[in-house]
Amino acid sequence: MTTPGDGPSGPDDAAADAAGGAAAGGRSARRHRGGRDLPAAIASGVTLAAAFLGLLVWAPYALLALIALLVVLALVELRRALRPLGLHPATAVIAVAAVVMLFGAYELGPAGVGLGLVLAVTGAVVHAVTADLVRRRRGRERRPLGRDFAASALMACWVPLLAAFAALLLVRDDGQWLLLLTVALAVANDIGAWGAGVLLGRHKLAPTVSPGKTWEGFAGGLVLALAVAGSVALATPLLEVVVAVVVALAVVAFATVGDLTESLVKRDLGLKDLGTLIPGHGGVMDRVDAIVFALPAAHLTLAAFGV
Repeated sequence: MTTPGDGPSGPDDAAADAAGGAAAGGRSARRHRGGRDLPAAIASGVTLAAAFLGLLVWAPYALLALIALLVVLALVELRRALRPLGLHPATAVIAVAAVVMLFGAYELGPAGVGLGLVLAVTGAVVHAVTADLVRRRRGRERRPLGRDFAASALMACWVPLLAAFAALLLVRDDGQWLLLLTVALAVANDIGAWGAGVLLGRHKLAPTVSPGKTWEGFAGGLVLALAVAGSVALATPLLEVVVAVVVALAVVAFATVGDLTESLVKRDLGLKDLGTLIPGHGGVMDRVDAIVFALPAAHLTLAAFGV
């Protein structure tokens, strides 16, 4: 997730953001040290959380539809970001495959995810070959097909494949609460990393990829996530303490990888955010980059413990 202070736009970038805001007429007054518009970010976060919680409790199919919508929007963001590089991924095919993965996982389990992935890969090949044939018929210069296919494969594996693990969590016993816990751990890691990064951040975690991310922020996120996991384990019969702690460790580790993955892509593309749809957060991918990595981490950790 893109967090103010310890995400891809961290303390080093915040000074430039704040200076730019002041030069533009004092907009920095609405911003925290992390360089994000905190009122807008909080309002957007609360709105998304309310929608997620309401659908999680009352309408699982509607929740899957919401996740599918977010995935499709994230794919559109990625397509727009890749276009300046001359890449033309099979976005529509991947979007259809994303819906198949999500609802297939809910109805068929892992087989449904596999079905959607096969559809995505096959569709990407057909899309690349068809586009090449059309170009030849119109007398245009041939384009390298492998680059478009690679872009399609990246999109399919990065967003819908990882997001499909939300459905696999949801169909477990107590799946609604396990999914809620997974998202809560990712958010706790996000908040803890932001707070510790802003207040204590000194040692860079990955300066060439994400200059704002620090080891102090990582530790802060880990501590808050462990506190959430331990509190849930002690207060409810959902998970044993050891299992909850290991799940939290896995979520923090993979959520951090998710953060760095998006930072790596954005740095290569020369972008601050992949989109602007969510006020205070950037695009959909900027909001869910850590969560989509946290989902398989939680699911596979629970499976390893036989939960």
